[in-house]
Amino acid sequence: MEQNERFDLIYSETRDDLLRYLMLRTNGAPEAEDLFQEVYRRFYARLARSVLPILDPRRYLFSVAKKVLAGYYRTAAKRKEAEQPLPEDFDLVSEDEPLDERLLREERMDEVWRLLEREPELSRRVFLLFYGCDQSQKEIAASLGITEEAVRQRLYRTRGRIRDLLEHREQERS
Repeated sequence: MEQNERFDLIYSETRDDLLRYLMLRTNGAPEAEDLFQEVYRRFYARLARSVLPILDPRRYLFSVAKKVLAGYYRTAAKRKEAEQPLPEDFDLVSEDEPLDERLLREERMDEVWRLLEREPELSRRVFLLFYGCDQSQKEIAASLGITEEAVRQRLYRTRGRIRDLLEHREQERS
């Protein structure tokens, strides 16, 4: 059986139980989804590089899940420290823009802020650090105590949800 086929088969047999396990041990779906992806990323990497077969894939996956969860909770204190409130004067708008462009941008930013308030705290923080503070994904990962992959996923998901909501509102206005 080819590696991708084996992975797909194991994934289809274990995904529901593993996701349920992670959801029960974290405080929400976004965290569980990130950990879920990390477990399967490690599993796929192990399949790709190892000469020795994994005899019990289910046991292996849950073993990896326990390690990923341990790392998640180890960094919880770092995350909590990094989640201190941002200053009130935090602003994403440049003062150097022409007035008409600035007004349009401010209107759009107000809308983005409202949509961003719906996001989970950690996703909102990642988004603000990336776009508002010009931090790299690596810097954000280090400061929040999460993986770079988790930062990429949160940015991707948050941008997608905001884009979809903005497009939906534009269609409603038309």
